[in-house]
Order: sequence, then C-alpha cells, then structure tokens
Amino acid sequence: MTHPTWRLPLEKGGLILTPCPGTKQVTLRDSIAQLKTQGVTVVVTALSQDEMHAQGVNDLAAHVEALGLQWFHTPIADDCAPDDAFHARWQHISPSLHQALKRGEDIAMHCLGGSGRTGLLAAHLLLEKGWQLDDIITHVQALRPGAFTKENQLVYIRDIANQ
Repeated sequence: MTHPTWRLPLEKGGLILTPCPGTKQVTLRDSIAQLKTQGVTVVVTALSQDEMHAQGVNDLAAHVEALGLQWFHTPIADDCAPDDAFHARWQHISPSLHQALKRGEDIAMHCLGGSGRTGLLAAHLLLEKGWQLDDIITHVQALRPGAFTKENQLVYIRDIANQ
C-alpha cells in the first residue's frame, strides 16, 4: 500500500499534493520515505500542533528531517483562511520553496486531507510564480477536487491574487 499523492508538474520541479503523511493506512515513516523516493526534498505542513497530536503524527518533523528533507510548518485552521501568523511564516519560507523549485526539486504540501488548506499553500506559491488564479484553481482541482470549495478560502485567495 502507498500513501496517496498527486503531482502538479512545473517548469522545473513540482508540487506534490497529499494528505497528512501517516494518516492513510501507511505509517508515518513509510509515508515520508515514499515522498523522498518520489523526489520530494521539502515538506510543508498546514496542520496545527494540536491536529498533529490528534492524528498521532507529533514526530512528523523529526521523521522528515531524519531523512534529510526540509520541513516547514505553516498552520492554517481547518476550513479557514490563513491568518497573520501564516503570512509571517510564509514570508520566511517562500524563498526556500522557490529555490527548491529552481533546482528542479519537488515540494510536498499537505493538510489533513490534502485538499482545502493544501490548495491554499499551492496557490500562494503559484501566484508568486506568476500563475493566474483561474489556472491555479483548474490545475489543483484537477488533482484535488475538494480544493477551493470553501467560500471563505476562495474570497481569501482571490484577495491575495488581486494584491
């Protein structure tokens, strides 16, 4: 059994959209090892510490880093739009994500189910790469139909796209 992943190829590298490693009948260690085998070098997590605890993946960062991958934590509350704390974290990690893509590496992005908040993470990065929001929504929803289905998240990402 493998952990579910969906790859959005970019001009160099790609985005791996996925549910939280260790939550889909594959162990946390095996899920992270699979991501590494697929070419992932960076993992971005949108879950809160409380959610990670509730899912039994408290040591997600340790497993990621033990395999030599970078881990970034950018929590977004479930079914919500990102807050100011997210933006501060995003400004810090965004340059590292762009550098990974320039090197042709893949970045895994996840929330719990791999759709709503994961789509917002992907949209932030792709907007910074100059993609149009309609194209982002089309490409991400082709892989994860549950992305961009919450009205508050759509309003949020449209505001970001129009800045």
